[in-house]
Amino acid sequence: MEGVKEVSNQVIHPYTDMLLHDMGDGLADNRPDFKADGKEWRTPPLWGIGLTQTVHNHTFFLHDGRARNLMEAIMWHDGEGKASKDYVNNLTAEQREQLIEFLNSL
Repeated sequence: MEGVKEVSNQVIHPYTDMLLHDMGDGLADNRPDFKADGKEWRTPPLWGIGLTQTVHNHTFFLHDGRARNLMEAIMWHDGEGKASKDYVNNLTAEQREQLIEFLNSL
């Protein structure tokens, strides 16, 4: 099978580790999915996340849409994601704005 020349051998940066993580009781929906229990989630690729509003006409995030924007999605993290949430929580307002700007550029 021959590939498409224009997209062959491209390096991609999906911004994910594609691993299953225990996100704690705060994000738990208590519904197992295959081998994941109700508080384990696979990190989705973040590439394209900045186009959510344009493509889907909303800015609801997380598996159940409970976060109304990216910062809320970050702040809902617990379990293995708690250290990252705490890190972001301790950033200055300007640094948090820069983080969201970066995420929206993906």
